[in-house]
Amino acid sequence: MNSCPSCGHPFGNEVQYFCPECGQEVPGSQSYGDGGGEYGGGEYDYSADGASWDSPPPLSARLEEVLSKVSVPVLAVVGQVGAAFRNVLDDPRLRSHLPGGSLTLLGLGLVALALLLSVIPFVQGIGLPGSMVVLPWGLLVAVSEWRLISAPEAQEPGTRPVPPLPPALANLPRDLRHPGIAQTFALLTCTYAVLMLGLGPISLVWVLAGTVLGYDQGWRYFAAGGEEADGMEGNSGPRLHRWVVAGTVLCTFSLLLPWTRGTMQVPALSGGDMWLSTHSLFTLLLLACSGVRHRGLSAFHPLLLILAAVWLMMWLVLNMSVYAPGPWFFLPGLLAVEAAIVRHLMLLRGRGNTVEQQDAASDLDLQG
Repeated sequence: MNSCPSCGHPFGNEVQYFCPECGQEVPGSQSYGDGGGEYGGGEYDYSADGASWDSPPPLSARLEEVLSKVSVPVLAVVGQVGAAFRNVLDDPRLRSHLPGGSLTLLGLGLVALALLLSVIPFVQGIGLPGSMVVLPWGLLVAVSEWRLISAPEAQEPGTRPVPPLPPALANLPRDLRHPGIAQTFALLTCTYAVLMLGLGPISLVWVLAGTVLGYDQGWRYFAAGGEEADGMEGNSGPRLHRWVVAGTVLCTFSLLLPWTRGTMQVPALSGGDMWLSTHSLFTLLLLACSGVRHRGLSAFHPLLLILAAVWLMMWLVLNMSVYAPGPWFFLPGLLAVEAAIVRHLMLLRGRGNTVEQQDAASDLDLQG
C-alpha cells in the first residue's frame, strides 16, 4: 500500500502524483507531459505498431489509371468491330475483282463516286474548294498506287493483271511518290467521312471510302512504324499518346453535336458546318495517328506542335457558343490534347538541358 512520505496519508493501490492531504509531490511518481504513464503527453511512436503513411499518387498517375480502366472495354469493342471489317476487306473473293487486289484503288473509286454525286443539285457535297483539293490529290495517289501494283514483284496470284503505266506517269519525281501522300489523303477522306455523317446517302459513300482507304493505308502506316517510341517517355512516365487519342475522340464526337443556337425557322449548325472545321479535325486526327505510331509526339517539330495547339484553341474561341452543347464537349477534349503537347515540350526541353549539361561537363573534362 502506498502512502505520502511527508504526512503518512495512505493512498492504497492508487497512483498519486500529489498528496490529497498535504499537497506535497509524491517522490518517484512521473509528472504529466514527461512521456510516461498512460496519459503522458510525449510524442507517440507511430512506427512502434507498424503504422506508416504513404503519400497519395500524383494527379497525372490517377488520371492515367482511370483512362486505362476506361480504355480496356472500348478497345475490346473496337477490336471486335475491326476484326469484322478486316474479314470482309481481306476476303480473297473481293480482292480477286480488284486491279492488283488493291483496296486503295477501290477507295479512290468510292471517293470519285462521292464527288460525282455531289454534282447533283439537291445532294450536299464537300463544296467546290474541297473538291478542287481532293480531285488532283486523289489522281496523284491513284498514279502512285498503280505504279506499285504494276511492278512484277507485286503481282499476286489470283488477282487481275495490271498493265504498266505510261512512261510519262511512271517517271514522276521521287517526292511525288512518297507513301505519306497516300496516307494523308486517306486521313483527309476519313475527315470528310466524319463531317458528312447525317447528310443523306452520300454520307454512306464517304464512310465506305474512308473505311477502305483508312484500313489499307493505315495498315501500311502502322506496320511500317511498328511500335516506335519517342525515347522521352519511359514505361513509368505519362503515355501522352493516350491523352491525344482520348481528346481527339471526344473532339470528333463534339463535331456531330449542335454548335449554334437553333430556332423554329433556322436549325442549329453542327460542328462540321462551322468555318474551317475540316482543318481542325484533320489536325486532330494527324496528331492522334502519329502519336499512336510513335508512342508520343516526337514526329512533329516543336514549332508545328505549337502552331497546331494555337490553331485549335483559336478555332474553338472563334466558334464558341455558350448555348450549344458541342463546344462544351470539344473543350475538355482539346484541353487533353493541349496538355499532352505542353507535357511533350517540357520533356523535350528538359532533355535538351540535360544534353547541354553533359556537353559542358565533357568540355571541362577535356580542358582539365
